[in-house]
Amino acid sequence: MNNYIEIINKLKDIISNDFENKKIYDKDVAIALELNYNNFRKAKARGSIPYYEIMSFLAKRNISINWFFFNQLPESLIETTSNYIILKYQKSVIASAGGGAINYEIDQQPLVIDKQLLDHINSSYKYTDIVQVFGEPMEPDIKEGSLIFVDKSQTDIKQDYIYMIRVNDSL
Repeated sequence: MNNYIEIINKLKDIISNDFENKKIYDKDVAIALELNYNNFRKAKARGSIPYYEIMSFLAKRNISINWFFFNQLPESLIETTSNYIILKYQKSVIASAGGGAINYEIDQQPLVIDKQLLDHINSSYKYTDIVQVFGEPMEPDIKEGSLIFVDKSQTDIKQDYIYMIRVNDSL
């Protein structure tokens, strides 16, 4: 991993592409990272690297974090990461296996899943969410507390399939 000075200089190189023929100062880096300049200076004096702000900056610019911190080319990571997909896990949303469960707020969290699992259940990655089941009426097929994969692209009702139906705020 790079040291503090190398990281700041790399940020300055990236920012310099926005300003032709202009020298980039620490204040410009602080602005780009959306940090208060005085706080940035104090952090610099301590050698404290603002990782979260740097990662947010890189994400907004579609710059690989691995390239930035470890000089890894994004292409070198494709094979190892292409086997996984990130789905929306609706952590606070519950679906009743019977009469419906009312949900007042939505709290999505990313959940990394092996693509082979989704291929096995013939689910479209783009439209799949994960929800937890509440209630016992579907046992032994679906147990209370189970995580179910909901493919929102499936809109045609077919025999021998299980569907989740939304009625007002209930699932």
